[in-house]
Amino acid sequence: MGKRSRARAQEQTGVRQTREVRRPAAPPPKQRAQLGPVRRTLTAYLLGALLLGVLTLAGIVVLGGTLGPFITLAVVVLAAGLLHRAATLRLAPAELTNEDRLIQTMAGGMLVLSVVLAAAGAVLSLVA
Repeated sequence: MGKRSRARAQEQTGVRQTREVRRPAAPPPKQRAQLGPVRRTLTAYLLGALLLGVLTLAGIVVLGGTLGPFITLAVVVLAAGLLHRAATLRLAPAELTNEDRLIQTMAGGMLVLSVVLAAAGAVLSLVA
């Protein structure tokens, strides 16, 4: 409505019309998403696998000599086995969604890559 039409409506009805100002509703406060126990276990499993991968690379680079790659291989195999066993025991009674299975597969694949990388480093140290 323009000024003139508002003035005419006011003259006819005797009531002054006011413009309604609608303010948008305040958004609800953001809540931090709470992870369930299954997701916490899977997150720890994936982070542990990634950390083991980094430690594998660091062990191959830092530990020199003839025994360095074999020490790295032994530590990686032991840590990967313990991490996989702990995660499997915690996740056994839970029903996993497709996303949970994907995270579990990624973590398991990272463990396998870490062991293969450590084994390759040990074999290459024998050849070289």
